[in-house]
This record gives sequence, C-alpha cells and structure tokens, in this order.
Amino acid sequence: MTKKKVLNGIILAFSVIFVRFIDVRIYNMHTVLVIGLIVGLIAALSKLASRFSSLEEPISKRAALAVNFVVILALTLSFFALEL
Repeated sequence: MTKKKVLNGIILAFSVIFVRFIDVRIYNMHTVLVIGLIVGLIAALSKLASRFSSLEEPISKRAALAVNFVVILALTLSFFALEL
C-alpha cells in the first residue's frame, strides 16, 4: 500500500466532515449540491495529492491500519461531537 492510498482515505473523511459541517451548521444546502461539493472537493484534493511524487512510497501495513483506524475514529467522533 502506498502513502497516496492512505491519503485518499484522509481526503475522503475530511471532505465529508467539512461539507456536512457547512450543511448542518452554516447553510442548509440541497442534497444534490452537498453530494456535488463532496465529489468536487475529493477530486480536487486527490488531483493535488497526485502531484507529490513522495506519496508513491510504500507504507507498512501496520502504519496504514493505524491511520485508517484514526480516520474512522475521527469520522465517528466528529459526527457525534458536532452533531452532524
């Protein structure tokens, strides 16, 4: 597994939390707009991440599992703590 794949999971989680926070707390948006914003943000951040060649390096399974666990934990805690 490469660092880029792990970063894509982080980008996905950040995008969902960020857009959902805006939708719930700042401005109530239509569902189609929310989905479009999430997809656009993920695409833009993934495109930006693909420019860094250092992300093609492999990462150990243990480190990838730890990062994925932290991402899932952050998603769960943010949805409960921020009441999203």
